[in-house]
Amino acid sequence: MSKIPVIIDVDTGIDDAMALVLALQADKLDIRGITTVAGNQTIEKTTRNTLDVVEYFGRSEIPVAMGAKQPLIRPQVIAAYAHGESGLGTAVLPKAEKMPDELDAVSFIKKVLEESEEQITLVPTGPLTNIAILLKAYPHIKNKIKEIVLMGGGAFGGNYNAAAEFNIYADPEAAQIVFNSGVKLVMCGLDVTLKATVTPEDIDTIRAIGNKAGDFIAEAVEFYMAMYKRNPNFTGCAIHDAVTITYLIAPELIKTRQGIARVDIDGRDSYAATICDFRPWRDREKDNALVCVDIDREAFVKLLVEACKNY
Repeated sequence: MSKIPVIIDVDTGIDDAMALVLALQADKLDIRGITTVAGNQTIEKTTRNTLDVVEYFGRSEIPVAMGAKQPLIRPQVIAAYAHGESGLGTAVLPKAEKMPDELDAVSFIKKVLEESEEQITLVPTGPLTNIAILLKAYPHIKNKIKEIVLMGGGAFGGNYNAAAEFNIYADPEAAQIVFNSGVKLVMCGLDVTLKATVTPEDIDTIRAIGNKAGDFIAEAVEFYMAMYKRNPNFTGCAIHDAVTITYLIAPELIKTRQGIARVDIDGRDSYAATICDFRPWRDREKDNALVCVDIDREAFVKLLVEACKNY
């Protein structure tokens, strides 16, 4: 089976790092490059974290390009409350010798797409700023994109506030551009990612692997877990961004619904909400998204554990 060519666009915090751990060892993926965006932390920190993760896990041949440092319009928000001052909780990685690519993220993605003989899947796990700029600046490039498998949104509510998920809220105008672009979307939003959880017992299993992947992931996720423990309704913490990679390498673990997905940038209480229309009588010619709604949690955790063992 031929590998799936991808470019991964990250704002590397804890769950992005876990997505990368899953992706970097996945035989099914041909990673053509990784780009960074501000979100979980500032662009300097998300880029540093990405370089460190890629080199630490032995894939320094993969280019990393630095992207947008702020949203298109709105004031910047970052998620240090969830990911810590560094973006990786209390986990510390050796500083990579690897440097960012000489091209900025948008120019890098454009170059890779134009030079590819086959369509490439974009996998953004942070705010959609880079992808929006790409699509607006180079609309001709759309036919080189197979699909956009994104972590963001929620058909039935938010996490940053009642209506909006963090990645969409961080740059809703960019998200609207992407959702309205006509490119096929796979939305891995809160409807599925809040079910993609690891428990303290799962962290113990990962730590017990006893290698550099297990040690790093256990340390980082314990910090993340502390935030979730503030809410007694959670028995674990959600590894949101790793769901995008799971969809690509083990789609049988995920249930989806076809529908129309839009981003609201006009409302007050609904600003940055993702509105998903699954009505049977909707105009199905307007369907633009495959929305992920459920996941086999136990199999997802097993996938993460096996990925860590591969290092």
